[in-house]
Amino acid sequence: MDATVSEFITMHAESRMVGNIEFVAQEIIRQANLLAGESFLPETPLTALSGGQSRALMIADTAFLSTSPVVLIDEIENAGIDRKKALQLLVKNEKIILIATHDPILALMAEQRLVIKNGGIHKLIITSENEKSNLSALEAIDNKMLTLRNKLRLGEIIEDTNF
Repeated sequence: MDATVSEFITMHAESRMVGNIEFVAQEIIRQANLLAGESFLPETPLTALSGGQSRALMIADTAFLSTSPVVLIDEIENAGIDRKKALQLLVKNEKIILIATHDPILALMAEQRLVIKNGGIHKLIITSENEKSNLSALEAIDNKMLTLRNKLRLGEIIEDTNF
């Protein structure tokens, strides 16, 4: 599709008969840029977006324009976006999220998780208080990794051993 980001969102909003399309389109682009590693402009052609930018745009678009209350996401940790912000955006927009993940942070963020084994539901686990405590420790480690990723993205040298 040779449309720009703005044209794509406008077409989708029009098809959903959304009021105040210009405001909604600006908000979708703003939110997508908060999720993506690198920002993009409304005039950017869809075909020029990176994989992470495309996924960030689709998540923001889903949050604001999808009428479905349930969103299925497969391994968002591999999407090249801020996964926690993406989930928060969807929840804020009243979406029920089902995630297939191997990421312990995402798994422990949930109140419940299904364990799939041999193609079926093996068990349901309610997240315990001890697991929630572990989540805090894992998030601290993850924040250090995010800092390193951002430094690398900006072309900085990683010499400090006290990340």
